[in-house]
Amino acid sequence: MKVSVLDQTQLLEELSAEEGFAQSVELAKHVDELGYHRYWLSEHHSTDALAGSSPEILASHLLAKTNFIKVGTGGVMLPHYSAYKVAENFKVMSALAPGRVDMGLGRAPGGHHLSSIALQGERARRNVDIFPEQIDEVLEYLEDRLPDNHRLRGLQSTPIVVKKPDVWVLGTSNSSALLAAEKGLPYAFAQFINYQPGGMEQALKLYIDNFKPSQYLDKPQVLVTMKVIVADTDEEAEKIAESALRFNFYLHRGHLTRLVDPEKALAHVLNPADKREIESVKETYIIGSKETVAQKVKELTNKFQIDELMAITPIYDFESRKRSFTLLKEAVSE
Repeated sequence: MKVSVLDQTQLLEELSAEEGFAQSVELAKHVDELGYHRYWLSEHHSTDALAGSSPEILASHLLAKTNFIKVGTGGVMLPHYSAYKVAENFKVMSALAPGRVDMGLGRAPGGHHLSSIALQGERARRNVDIFPEQIDEVLEYLEDRLPDNHRLRGLQSTPIVVKKPDVWVLGTSNSSALLAAEKGLPYAFAQFINYQPGGMEQALKLYIDNFKPSQYLDKPQVLVTMKVIVADTDEEAEKIAESALRFNFYLHRGHLTRLVDPEKALAHVLNPADKREIESVKETYIIGSKETVAQKVKELTNKFQIDELMAITPIYDFESRKRSFTLLKEAVSE
């Protein structure tokens, strides 16, 4: 099975954005050498915890720093932007790194409602879902095939490139699954966001059952993003996962926080109900040694029709994070 990376450029306590991006560059180089398939960047606004507010810019930089891995967005929050400008941004990247560019498109705001207003202006107040139409527009601009009755007929999206970016629909719901199926596009399900029991199973089934072959894809293509933390022992993996579990604990309460040292991450969680909540969230992770993770991944692929696992690995210590990706690659390769 293919294995890939989602990087949110998640910042540690007392770490600058500059240092966080430097770690992203080093991590991308590391997994490129390990043979990972793709490296995606997320989009978040108005938070001090996640530095990646412009994934397409970071993606362009990482393409120049790596050699083989596909690089892209997971994703560009399309309702904020002009479909035309997004298409042109990714065409430029594709010209610079032919065959290595992914365009992952999402509809979530990726931040505070104020950031949506700042990005969209008056459009943010209309509360109208234009995401499906925007995907169509992006595809039309990428192919330079605006309909004859289009108000901008004759407009070109430049540069003209030989190899266009691969377009993915991102989501966490049944509606996004059906949208990807209807348009015949590959689907990336963010399981690390959707904790609803059975949510992934239902969405993937809807996507596969309703998929319509297209010029882009002749059969369904499924990528699932999960939080994956691997260490040399199960006990070590459980411990270093506590930084990420603390992040989830506060996220459920409406707060985005930086990663803290696992030694103190959950020291404040004493209430039995809070402890049960954390154990429940942990069930949505893949945590353990290489052998444990290999078994969990095997169980996952036996249960679901998944083509690719994308790991998001919020580990406080950077060398431990790199080690986790090394062990994960070994686990899925054996």
